Amino acid sequence: MTKSKKTEKSEAPGGDEKVAAEQESAEDAAERKFVEDTLIRGEAAEPDDEGKLPGEATHEIVEEHEGELPTIRRRRFKAF
Repeated sequence: MTKSKKTEKSEAPGGDEKVAAEQESAEDAAERKFVEDTLIRGEAAEPDDEGKLPGEATHEIVEEHEGELPTIRRRRFKAF
C-alpha cells in the first residue's frame, strides 16, 4: 500500500500580500522610468492648438500635476 504525500506550501502570514506589494512597487518604478526616459528623449510633447504633435514625438502629454511626472499616452509609433 502506497501513501501519496501532499506538498503544502508553508508561507508566512501575508506572504501573498508582500509579493503583490513588491510587484506593484517594481511596476511603479518601471512606469516611472519609462515616462522619464520618454521625456528625456523628447518623445513626449504637448499637442499644438490644432492637436498635432511635433515630428519627433510619439507620446502626448495628457495630464500634468505639480511635483509629479506627467501622464502620457502613445499617439503614434516612430518610423525610422
